[in-house]
Amino acid sequence: MTTANRTPGWAIGHVGLCVHDTEAAWTFYEGVVGLAPSHASSRRPGAATVATDNGAQSASFYSAVPGFARDRQCLHNPRVMKFVSIEVDDLDGVASRLAKLGVPCSEIVIPERDDAVQLFCFDPSMNLIGFGRHAAAGVASAGDPAWLIHHVNLQAHDVRDTIGFFTGVADMREGTWMAPPEMGDFSIDPKQLAVLTLGSDNRGLHIIRPDAGFGYRNGFAHNPSIGGHPAFAVPDIQAVMRRLRDADVVFSDAGTYAMTGYHQVYVYDPSYNLIEINQKVA
Repeated sequence: MTTANRTPGWAIGHVGLCVHDTEAAWTFYEGVVGLAPSHASSRRPGAATVATDNGAQSASFYSAVPGFARDRQCLHNPRVMKFVSIEVDDLDGVASRLAKLGVPCSEIVIPERDDAVQLFCFDPSMNLIGFGRHAAAGVASAGDPAWLIHHVNLQAHDVRDTIGFFTGVADMREGTWMAPPEMGDFSIDPKQLAVLTLGSDNRGLHIIRPDAGFGYRNGFAHNPSIGGHPAFAVPDIQAVMRRLRDADVVFSDAGTYAMTGYHQVYVYDPSYNLIEINQKVA
């Protein structure tokens, strides 16, 4: 499995998903997907938030808290929708550039990232983004973690505008989409699909224009172009698919249709958050 080592400047540190039942979420993500934490979990039965980590990145699954923003007198509520935390080397620079653009922001503490303060805002496509300082000098430098956040897919009606936001605000770089020779039926035109890259294997942020026929044309039960999703890389995708079948969970086995050398699977969690599970196979 590919490592999570970052390039200088930024990294994906955390993803958060709103769920209707944290116990069901924990059972699914730990027991079926295989996102076991790197250390003994402090999760409490019935807790409003459960979280897991791989030693460098983390994911949290939380019950909705509609009054979260009101009680903290801030503009953004990361407890009612999905979000991605992007860790940067120069958070002050990001804050300055957001201010110059007139983008409203909220400073919010994220307990799942060691109580770090993050700067939350919406990108031009209204995806909730949290910018924070790097939690460590490197990511997973001691070797491959058991799992990692390979990428986060963000829906964007104007892909180029959204790419421009990230490259301008956080000094992120656009890469070239690496598709297999026999790719599926979708467009890699940079106006339709682009990647803010963390490596040569499509790691990073995927920015995609929604395509209503995407799933139908490719024979999937799920449409990965709509709504956004996190993608978790695991060491054994076949074992995950066996557990999904045993749990009678419908999933789309996409094979190596979109990213060179990656076997991809799409599935809904118990709260119908779409996620991707993948494995590097070549």
